[in-house]
Amino acid sequence: MKVSPKLETKFVSHRVFRTAFFGVLFILGAALAAIGALFALSGNETQTETALPALQLNLLVLVILGAYLLSRLKVVLFPAIAGESVPHLHRRFIFIFSLAALVPAILTGLFFTALMNRNLNDIFGPTVSQTMKTSKVLSSLYFREEIDEIGQGVYNLADTLNRAEAQLENRITYTAFLIAQAVIREFPAVYVIDHEGRVLAQAEGPEPPEYVLPSMEAFDGTLDGSVAFITRHEIDYIGALYKLENYDDAYVYTGRYLQTGVLSAIKQIEQVEKSLDKYSGNVETLNRVFLFTYIEVALLILFGAIWLALFVADRIVSPLGSMVNAAEKVRAGDLTTRINVTGVWDELSDLANAFNRMTRQLYTQREDIVREHNISEQRREFSEAVLSGVSAGVVGLSPEGKITVINRSAEVLLGLRAGAVVGHPLANVLNEFLPAFTRAKDNLVHSADDQVNIETPNGIKNLDLRISSYQGDRSDTGWVLTFDDMTRLVAAQRHSAWREVARRIAHEIKNPLTPIQLSAERLERKYKKEITTDPEVFTQCTQTIIRQVSNLGQMVDEFSAFARMPAPILELIDFKSLIDNALFAQRVAFPDIEFLYGDVDENDIDVLCDERLISQALTNIYKNAAESISRRLNDIEAGALDGCIRTSIRIKDNVVELHIVDNGEGWPLTDKDRLLEPYMTTRDEGSGLGLAIVKRIAEDHGGTLTLNYRKDKEKGAVVKLSLPNAGVDVPLTSHSTQKIPQNEDEIS
Repeated sequence: MKVSPKLETKFVSHRVFRTAFFGVLFILGAALAAIGALFALSGNETQTETALPALQLNLLVLVILGAYLLSRLKVVLFPAIAGESVPHLHRRFIFIFSLAALVPAILTGLFFTALMNRNLNDIFGPTVSQTMKTSKVLSSLYFREEIDEIGQGVYNLADTLNRAEAQLENRITYTAFLIAQAVIREFPAVYVIDHEGRVLAQAEGPEPPEYVLPSMEAFDGTLDGSVAFITRHEIDYIGALYKLENYDDAYVYTGRYLQTGVLSAIKQIEQVEKSLDKYSGNVETLNRVFLFTYIEVALLILFGAIWLALFVADRIVSPLGSMVNAAEKVRAGDLTTRINVTGVWDELSDLANAFNRMTRQLYTQREDIVREHNISEQRREFSEAVLSGVSAGVVGLSPEGKITVINRSAEVLLGLRAGAVVGHPLANVLNEFLPAFTRAKDNLVHSADDQVNIETPNGIKNLDLRISSYQGDRSDTGWVLTFDDMTRLVAAQRHSAWREVARRIAHEIKNPLTPIQLSAERLERKYKKEITTDPEVFTQCTQTIIRQVSNLGQMVDEFSAFARMPAPILELIDFKSLIDNALFAQRVAFPDIEFLYGDVDENDIDVLCDERLISQALTNIYKNAAESISRRLNDIEAGALDGCIRTSIRIKDNVVELHIVDNGEGWPLTDKDRLLEPYMTTRDEGSGLGLAIVKRIAEDHGGTLTLNYRKDKEKGAVVKLSLPNAGVDVPLTSHSTQKIPQNEDEIS
């Protein structure tokens, strides 16, 4: 619930007033207790008598403070009476702090009671005083003995040094002499100094004290011929300074260590003795002062702890509640939630700041993740668009050689589905690519190129394969396989090469054929009557020459026809009538074979084509199908099979598709598309140009020729001839003709 600004200001002002009131009373009580204790311990009888009234007045202040604190506890601990609600955590804080204050107060009271029962006289009585005096006498006697011994040693050392005054000029000799004296007399260090403290000569043992310049009072103390002693309590060392009489300006400065802690003990004994003398006054007054002091200090600790519990509970419960609410908002997805840390203490402030940093970082990270996700999605969509748009097939491999991605072009070229091959090893899916992949892995540059023939559902494809590696953000290496379908390009190159071969053969062979034929005919006419010996042989030989020349002429004509196909003269032709004429001729030529003509659209089908060339193509297709059936019938028993050629036409996507299905021997090669290449034949007779010419005619008309297998898996072959459908866009007139250019010179 949101509090109005006026109500919030009033609440804050009331809380400040309560805190100030309690603080004034608490400080006043603490000050009076401190003043009373200081007066009692001052040793001044007047101040000791003043301490007791001050402590009694302080007790009244503490009673008022306690009454005020009880009213505050009533509001907090009994919310039903006050008409307010209190969090459970608030109660727990007050209980724990109160208990923590009561326990020390009770223990302090018990200790104070025990102390009073023992009576302070037992501590500060005559026994203790006598013991301290005895300790002081004993320590003084030990100190006096050490002083006398050191002084006698200094006198003896000074007497020896006065006799050796002449050696001072020779520092080395004098120092050696001084060291010997220090060792003999058991001094850890001996110095010969002047009145300004400059060291003229020195002898130091293995553990000498740090050199400290004697004070001027020490130098003055040697003027009457006595030894000046210097005590150094921090190291339990007594130094001695004595003026050398036979020297112009020289002093011997030495000393000895006492037992560890002797000087400190003597000093402490003196301090304790002074304290005993100071507190030897009115013990009864001290007892009462101590009693009031302990009671008031215990009450101050108790009241302070309770108030601190109230204050800390207010300052902790409220921020914790804010944090709980903020955490719920964050859980709900609001990462813009922040906690106000004004007035929050230490760890809670750190916790609130950490929570704010966490939510700010989470918000930033979520924004970064969303942004990176969007960028990643854009890149992914772009990559997918690129992969789906390129004509080349692309296959991604993991470092282990498993397929990770395959684009649409690769699916079409290979006749595969991505879902069926992703995650499978390359060797199990595309074994033909494995040799090139192995070479790429063994290669230093991690790449390889190859030409691969692979069998697909659409026939054998000639692929130009490229394998290369890529290095990712991690240390692993992946592989990318790219390949293009080179089948048509290779076929086109072969066709072009064969056309050139056919043109040259036709040119080189055709020229001598006419003279040979004419010469053979002339020999037969002129010498037939003159030859009397075996004239039949002569006639048979000349006829053989003429017949073979004629065959060669026909072959040369086929070569010429393939090498230089005539430009088609396009006219609107009734495609059904064209097929009927072709079928009529074939029924006459092959009466034993049944030619069926079905699945034909009732509407007229007009095709823009060259009637003569398309008729030639149909004749070649039907002739090949009929000859294949005849060969099969010759190989089986009579009546075991009825030869049949089925023809059907359908229009699909503005393309006229002619399907010719036979039940002959089928395609003789696994790579059936090679039969479309020039001079490719499996028969002893024939030039192998039939299907190549048909394919050339189809392409010149903007169509295609496709060789397929029968869908019913029976023996036989399927030929599909596709031609553009003229439709209604072409004027229906027999005078509409168009010549398709055959080379660049014919293109206007």
